[in-house]
Amino acid sequence: MLNARKIFLIVLVGLASAPAPAWAQLISDEYRLKAAFVSQFTQFVEWPTATWQEARTVQLCVVEPNPFGSELEQLVRGDSLNGRPLSVKEIFGADEVDGCHVLYVSAASGDASVLLKVTKGRPILTVGEADLFLESGGVIAMKNVDGRVRFEVSTVNAQKAGLQISSQLLSLALAVRGGLE
Repeated sequence: MLNARKIFLIVLVGLASAPAPAWAQLISDEYRLKAAFVSQFTQFVEWPTATWQEARTVQLCVVEPNPFGSELEQLVRGDSLNGRPLSVKEIFGADEVDGCHVLYVSAASGDASVLLKVTKGRPILTVGEADLFLESGGVIAMKNVDGRVRFEVSTVNAQKAGLQISSQLLSLALAVRGGLE
């Protein structure tokens, strides 16, 4: 019998492998799909226990400009992790990453390396779009490959952040750098 997690994975893989829509819809559809990925990544990551000692919510932070509009917020509404509701917070720079559990940095946000220096060694799942995002210390890099949304994972960077990535998520990645955990 399939549980909800497996059904989500099947649907996500199906969406990610579907042909790209007409160019006029590509950007909005691309970010709708990326928002769906980001909203579910938390279900496949384990944070250090100490992360949750003072946290009232699970903060999904998006660096401005927010490419998701209200889509990510709508997707996580009513969801929880470790008994804490998921919430979306828009931030403007590296000085606002305190309290973030997930940090999304779009290509339009500028140089991700500044943000990644601030998050280095902290239990923050960093997700971004820049070509050198993983090389700069990011954990998950979203990519558009042949009109499909895909992602790569750096298990080395995840371990440095104290995060454990589920083998289920790793099996869906386009590439896993550092090998399977």
